[in-house]
Amino acid sequence: MKGAKTMSINPRPTRSEQRDQARAKARELREQKVSADKRKRALTISLVALVVVGLVGGITYAVIASSSNSNTNNANAKKVPANVTAQGGVLLGKDFSVVTPEQAKTVDHIVIYQDYQCPICQMFENPNANQIGSWIRSGQAVLEYHPISFLDGHSLNAYSSRAANAAFCVANSQPAKFFDVNTALYANQPAENTSGPSDSQIKDTLRSAGVDVNAEINECIDQKRYSKFIDNKTAEAFSTPAVTGTDIPTGTPDVLVNGVVYTWDGDATKLVNPGRFAQFVKTNHKK
Repeated sequence: MKGAKTMSINPRPTRSEQRDQARAKARELREQKVSADKRKRALTISLVALVVVGLVGGITYAVIASSSNSNTNNANAKKVPANVTAQGGVLLGKDFSVVTPEQAKTVDHIVIYQDYQCPICQMFENPNANQIGSWIRSGQAVLEYHPISFLDGHSLNAYSSRAANAAFCVANSQPAKFFDVNTALYANQPAENTSGPSDSQIKDTLRSAGVDVNAEINECIDQKRYSKFIDNKTAEAFSTPAVTGTDIPTGTPDVLVNGVVYTWDGDATKLVNPGRFAQFVKTNHKK
């Protein structure tokens, strides 16, 4: 993936550093999965052994309770938000309604991989949100957001993954609000290596974007319901090209228009120029 480089006047992670962090995150997720599989196998073997030897009473109860807790954790790990593509994107069409990939084939298709703690993502988002929003609202284009999380290490309270989870909570039950929530989260992005907004403050941000923070949204955020889903999609993002024939992501943002990667050669003036991005969209307009 081609993306912006850190400007020397502001100590932000370079593309190389982002790539190393992403690879480390993907490796960590793979190791966690292997460990979880081993624990599941060990638990199964233990249960079989206990049945064979006929252990009863308190020990049996403890094993059953442990198995029940494991099943609950496994169920949580399988939770997937509604209104997302198979790749984990939130695909928005006319009037910010959710559309299917099939419905998106006839208009320009913008794809953005992003991390809500990423300052370079914010640099792209802030000047470009209005014009992108106008294209989506009018049905001129569709927009596919992919919130991922690999920058928790640049926050003192894991803001990256918590913000992504909150965004998916909105996608799940109030998807028409997703675009405004996305914009609001960037407007309230914390500085790197500081404590980001608390869960309560994130909920306030959602309210400011028009979300009804009801019992469902509250529970979804408090439970970090989609944390495992986000981990999985982050690992996938850094191991699979977003479009066949393109580079795999090495950082964020990763922006594509009709399968063509938007590049700015490390020049921030190109990144923050909405006119340049509009020209890129026009050049790669779907015929």
